[in-house]
Amino acid sequence: VINQKVLIFGCAAIALCAVIALFMVYMVLKSGASYVGGNNQQSSAAQVGPLFELGEITTNLASGGEKKYVKVNIVFEMNDKGLEKEIKEKLPVLSDRIIVLLNSKKSDDLSAENRTKLKNEILTNLNAVLTTGKLEDIYFSDLVMQ
Repeated sequence: VINQKVLIFGCAAIALCAVIALFMVYMVLKSGASYVGGNNQQSSAAQVGPLFELGEITTNLASGGEKKYVKVNIVFEMNDKGLEKEIKEKLPVLSDRIIVLLNSKKSDDLSAENRTKLKNEILTNLNAVLTTGKLEDIYFSDLVMQ
């Protein structure tokens, strides 16, 4: 009789947890919000501007006693599709600015808590070079430190 009660309460607890989890997933998917780091606003995926994939950059981090490197894939969100031409023309300059900035960072500067600050630094640095438009945001499609 006690085992049946434990079994019934256990099943009820599992069912309750499943219902709560499904409700939370539903609420997250229903909101459809996505992060836009440049402006620190929420917006739906339909409002993301034209994208340009810079590609992979691998570089050393600032020396903190041990040698570390970072590999990052960056995607730019542009305010205008016409900016893509200028980005392609200035790709070496833009890549260099990102590499120099990353070289000045330690692994702690690339932690999850500091990535918004890093994104804003990259945006400011790159937008200073661009003349036909501006980058609205950048996305790290991959970021690995070792």
